[in-house]
Amino acid sequence: MNHNHWLERLQSLIVRFSHLGIDADIVALNLSERWGLYCYLSRLADS
Repeated sequence: MNHNHWLERLQSLIVRFSHLGIDADIVALNLSERWGLYCYLSRLADS
């Protein structure tokens, strides 16, 4: 998966799971933390 694609999908997952309150904290995360968040939210979305 290319770099831009997963970051775009992360943004859509953050909107989908906005009730978790993640959107305010995303700017403070580095790239590897964002990847971990992406993996976590992807698993939530798939279940």
